[in-house]
Amino acid sequence: MPSAERLQQLWNLSDTVLYTEAVAFMQRLVDEQGCATLPASQVTGLLNIANATIYTELERFIQHQRERNWPESRKDIKIFYTELEKWFTTVKNRRLKGEFHLVEEGHGNREIDELMALLAHDFIQHLVAENGLLAVKKASARVKRGR
Repeated sequence: MPSAERLQQLWNLSDTVLYTEAVAFMQRLVDEQGCATLPASQVTGLLNIANATIYTELERFIQHQRERNWPESRKDIKIFYTELEKWFTTVKNRRLKGEFHLVEEGHGNREIDELMALLAHDFIQHLVAENGLLAVKKASARVKRGR
């Protein structure tokens, strides 16, 4: 388990960097790339796996979802998981140590996985919240157009 100091750093990152990036991530997919918001079944699955304390379980889930043979009508889900996997890979391989300064030299994979599980949990919560807001905005826009 990370130290109290590390946890505080994570919480600060969550409130600033992770929140901002999760909002931008979802807005880029939905508003710029024209993807649909995630359906409730995906949100539920993602939240459930985000509560896992083992990061490799989350990685496996994301990879499985990305590799599924989605029908054309659900191709946006594949795009979401492809982009999510890229984001987590970048964080784990570069940002965790270099930008976020959460890992010091000599720390092993176990500590990195613990930190990634905590970061992923918070990032996914922010993604899900933004997904919900974007879904409401789209629904409201459809209602207004229908009047």
